[in-house]
Formats: sequence, structure tokens, C-alpha cells
Amino acid sequence: MKNYHVKARLQWESFEFEGNEYPLTHLRAHEVIYKGEKDTYKFIVTYGLHCFAKDDQEHSIPLRYSDSRESRQINLERYHASKKLRSIIENLDTEGKVLYETDKEKCFNIEMMNSLNKKIEPYKICFHFFKENRVLRIHVTSAFFERRNKQISNKSYSLFKIAMDTKKRPRSKGIPKEACNS
Repeated sequence: MKNYHVKARLQWESFEFEGNEYPLTHLRAHEVIYKGEKDTYKFIVTYGLHCFAKDDQEHSIPLRYSDSRESRQINLERYHASKKLRSIIENLDTEGKVLYETDKEKCFNIEMMNSLNKKIEPYKICFHFFKENRVLRIHVTSAFFERRNKQISNKSYSLFKIAMDTKKRPRSKGIPKEACNS
């Protein structure tokens, strides 16, 4: 695995539950390149604990996983869905996809097959876009099937608008605390 000089965890160790091993190699840090009309943007992508862990949910198991900030129960629904995250991130520049903004982060919803119940459901992915040591970064803070029917913000952006703004941002802007999980 390539060694990136970022503060986030670069890889997650597999876990075992009821005699089965669950690898987390699909959540290793990686590069993604988005080619726009005016510029090309290269990001280093990392993933947070919330992509595969959530306490006290239907598919949470009695096994905890920790990063440097917190400890949570592993959630098998989130774990199985997280296997598709890398492909989704690599294709964010597909025409027609927009990201919307909440108070703290950018989010994106897609309709995706839930491998546990075999239903198509809205899958919400939340990110932070920032600059770390002159490197453009995406940190996926959370990803889950959204069942609360929450109102989506009217404020939406294309990936290239966010990438351009992130590239222009001064380095000193700071790293989101969620991305410091090593």
C-alpha cells in the first residue's frame, strides 16, 4: 500500500465475528483523479469509523471497533454497504451527480441495493473536502442507508466546484477533527 503523509488512518484491520473474518481492505486510503473541463484534481481519500460502525442499531453486533477518537459497535449493514464506497467515490464526477451541504459537511445520496434485505434504498455518504499539506483530501466520515426521510438542503454543488474551491483554499484552514483518526 502506498504511504500517504496524512493524519487520517490509512487502513483498517479486519475483524472476526462468530468464526467469520471480515476484511476492511476496501477502506484503505487511495488516490482518485477527477478530470474536469478546465482542470484535473487528484485527491487522497480516507474513510472513517462511521462507514462500518454504529451503536445500538438493528444490524449492530456486540463487537466494538475503535479509532483514536471513539469506540463503536460494528454494524454489519454498514460494513456490507461500505464495500461499494470506493467505486462510488471514484465515480462522483459522473454527470448529473450533485453534492449537498449540511452544517458541517458535504453529503450525497444514491439509490443502492441493500445486500441484507435485498431492497433498493437511499444510501447517504458524508464527506469532508479539505487541503492537508498541499494535498487535496476527501475524508468519508459516514455512510449509511437513510431511513429518516430527512429534508435535503437546497444548496447543491457539483464535484468540480467543490474541488476548485478546495484547491484555492489556504493550507492553514485546518483539518476536520473527524479526519484525525489514526
